[in-house]
Amino acid sequence: MSSLVDLVKGLNAAFVSGDNRSCQKLLTPIKIELIKTNLLVPDLGKARSNDGYLNDLESARRILEIGALCSLRNRDFESFQNFFSQLRVYYFSNIPKLEDSENKSKLISLYLLILLSQGDVTKFHSELEFLGKRLENVEEDAFLSYPIKVEKWLMEGAYQRAWDLLKGESKIDEFNIFTQTLMDAIREEIGRNTELAYKRLPLFNIKALLFFNSEKDTEQFALSRGWKVVSGNVIFDEEEALEKEQHITIVEKTLDYAINLESIV
Repeated sequence: MSSLVDLVKGLNAAFVSGDNRSCQKLLTPIKIELIKTNLLVPDLGKARSNDGYLNDLESARRILEIGALCSLRNRDFESFQNFFSQLRVYYFSNIPKLEDSENKSKLISLYLLILLSQGDVTKFHSELEFLGKRLENVEEDAFLSYPIKVEKWLMEGAYQRAWDLLKGESKIDEFNIFTQTLMDAIREEIGRNTELAYKRLPLFNIKALLFFNSEKDTEQFALSRGWKVVSGNVIFDEEEALEKEQHITIVEKTLDYAINLESIV
């Protein structure tokens, strides 16, 4: 166990200092040591009858939590989900010493945010239903309430409330990893609804609807969705856009003709 103790000390030091690269390097040999000592996959029956083993599992849980957070900071969401799937055994083990962790709500919240950012609403609701049966006052939890509110307001079309929540000061830095992705999702959803409801709108109005700070950014978004921007208007209907462009061309030609005629006279 001495080699594992030394590795864990190094892991803790790297994590506290924010050295995520070193964390990732140390996690592989640590997981090998956990496998050797039967700690990576906990024996819950043994944990209920062996205090020494239970204490070792508590340390193993802390290692997995660091692994999950380091993966997230490195934007390795697949690795985070792998660590989280291992942590679920601890968090829902019905063994208080393993279930009670200061990082539990935070990591569950981050997992829910990953599902939201990936657009996996079905899985999100499934997990939320599971959590509602296993945890008390889920919607009032300081961490869990964050992804729950974001998803709720997105589903209700309360985009301003969702946007304000994302723009506000997050309770933990890791939440901010998902802010831009979720903001982009809000814009895409508003964009889909807008093009179904209108044939065209002034560019200025679209800018306000999509929470952009400049018309240039608004125009780039419009073009990325295949919308036409003509004379300060965003046209969603392609046929109308074509008619508008033809009309402008005719007007321009008429003006040119009038100017030329005037110069001749």
